[in-house]
Amino acid sequence: MAVASQAQHLSKQCFSDVCYQLNIPQQTAKSGSGDIFFQISGPTSYSWIGLGQGSQMAGSNIFVVYTDGKDNVTLSPRRGTGHVEPEHDRSANVTLLEGSGISNGRMVANVLCTNCVKWQGGSTDFSGNSGDWIYASRPGDALDSTSVSEELEQHEANGSFTWDYVKAQGGSSGNPFIAAPQGSPSHTGMSSTPTVSSGTGNSGAESNTVEASSDSASSSDMTATAHGSLAAVTFLVLFPVGAALVRIPGIGVWIHAGFQIFSYCCFIAAAGMGIWLAMTENLLDHVHSIIGMVLLGVLFIQPLGGVLHHRAYEVKQSRTIVSYIHIWLGRLAILLGMINGGLGIQLRGDVKHGYIIAYSVVAGVMGVLFLAVIAFGEVQASRRPKTDVRGDVKQDKSPL
Repeated sequence: MAVASQAQHLSKQCFSDVCYQLNIPQQTAKSGSGDIFFQISGPTSYSWIGLGQGSQMAGSNIFVVYTDGKDNVTLSPRRGTGHVEPEHDRSANVTLLEGSGISNGRMVANVLCTNCVKWQGGSTDFSGNSGDWIYASRPGDALDSTSVSEELEQHEANGSFTWDYVKAQGGSSGNPFIAAPQGSPSHTGMSSTPTVSSGTGNSGAESNTVEASSDSASSSDMTATAHGSLAAVTFLVLFPVGAALVRIPGIGVWIHAGFQIFSYCCFIAAAGMGIWLAMTENLLDHVHSIIGMVLLGVLFIQPLGGVLHHRAYEVKQSRTIVSYIHIWLGRLAILLGMINGGLGIQLRGDVKHGYIIAYSVVAGVMGVLFLAVIAFGEVQASRRPKTDVRGDVKQDKSPL
C-alpha cells in the first residue's frame, strides 16, 4: 500500500489491556462524511472485544472482533437494540485491512468503514469536535469462529466515552495502521509515521480529551437498577403482603386499602423510571414495557373497584360482579408483575447471574405462597355462612 503523503493522525484510547484507535482522513474531516479507519486490539485471552458508535447499546453501530481459529480474526458488524445480544448488521460496509490478525498474543483488527457516518439508529459528524462511543469485552475462551453471527456471551467490562475527533483528523485515505502501533508503541522504518494521541479511561490523562465512564456509573444503568429494585420489592413483597393483610383477623379493610395504595405509589415511581428508560433506549414496544404500562393502568382503577366492592358487599352480604372483577384483577396483576420482573431482567441482559438466581428463587417462593393464600382464602370463604358478616367480610375483601 502506498505511503501516505501527509501525516496520519491517530487518537488512541485504552481500557485496561484493550485498545482502540481512530483515524479520520482529511477529506472526511472536511466534508463530515466519507471513510474512517479504526483499530480494535486486545489479548487473545478475551473471547471477544467490541467497539460501537453511540452513547448506549440501543441504536448503536457495533463492531465485534474475535479469533477465527486460523490465526486470524473475524470482524462482526452488529446493530444494537438494547441490553440484549446485538444482531449481525448486513448493511454495514466494513473491510479488514492489512495488519489485522494475531501477533504476540494479541488480536488486532484494522478496519475501514465506508458508511459509519449514518446507520440504522443514529449518525455522527466526523467534521465535528467529538462523538459518543461505547466499548465492551468478554474475557474467556476463544470463539475461534468465522461466522459473523456467532453467539456472544454477555460482556464483563463495558462503558462509554467521548472520542476526540480533532486529534484523529488528518492524512489521506490510505491504511494508517501499517506504520502504527498495534496495541503497543512501536514504529516501522517507513518515511511517514502516524501521530498518535493516546490516553486511558482510567488515568484521565490530559494528552487527549476522551472522557470515559463505566456503564455501572451511568445515569441509564443507575436508573435501571433503581427501577428493577423498586419494582421487584413492590411486586414480590408489598403487593402480596397487602393482599394478605385482609385475611388477618383484626386487620380492617381500610388498612389493606391504605397499604395497597402505598404499594401502588411505589410502583408509579418504578414505572416512571422504566418508561424513561424505554423511551431513551427505544424499547417501548418490548413486551416488558407493554406489560408494565398495562399494569400501571389496571392498578390505577383498583382503589375505585375496592370501594365499590366494599359498599356492595355491605348491602348484599355477598360478592357481586364488581367484587369478582376487583378481586381477580388484583390477584392476576400481582402474579403478572412477578413474571414481568423476569422479563425485565432478560431485557436488560447485563444483570449478574447471582441476581438472576436470587430473583427467580424469591419470585418462585412468593408466587407459590401467594397462590396458596388465594386457595386457602377461597376455601375458607366457601365454608363460612353468608350471615357471618364479620368473617365473610374478611374473606371477601381483596387485594387492590
